[in-house]
Amino acid sequence: MGWLAGKTIRLVGESSAIAAALKAQGAALVAEGDCDVLVHVAAPQPARPVHELSHAEWRAALDAGLDQRFLQTRDFAAARRSAGKGGAVVYVGAPEQALGSDQAAAAGALINLTKTLGVEWARDGIRVNSVLTFDQGETLGNLVAYLASDYAAYVTGAVMGVGLDDG
Repeated sequence: MGWLAGKTIRLVGESSAIAAALKAQGAALVAEGDCDVLVHVAAPQPARPVHELSHAEWRAALDAGLDQRFLQTRDFAAARRSAGKGGAVVYVGAPEQALGSDQAAAAGALINLTKTLGVEWARDGIRVNSVLTFDQGETLGNLVAYLASDYAAYVTGAVMGVGLDDG
């Protein structure tokens, strides 16, 4: 049995390395419904200079990079609190300084959201952490598996980087 034996995890977005690491540690991946952990992976979009963005494109980047994550996380936390259970949220995305201004704004806000929710929801036993990376390999998968596990029970509000000089 692995670190995550008996845990159910919803993986939003695509990452074969994260999925493989979660499964290797005994987690059951679920597409919907109640789960112990929410992992949200956002694939970066091509960076564009701000002067080429319309307001609609700017808002769409904020919606995808921040708003949708917030809404899913809020619903996850509400379900966990209603059930009287803790849980964990792990956001995965590219470092904000490497993205276009629209995505950088969303990523910067997500960093602050991670820190705030990490403190605000700690009393409910819900941890919130972020991993900023270009890495899509085994190191990323293992870090996410660790953050989803009970071994990281006291890690919340953390923003971590993996392989940031490779981008």
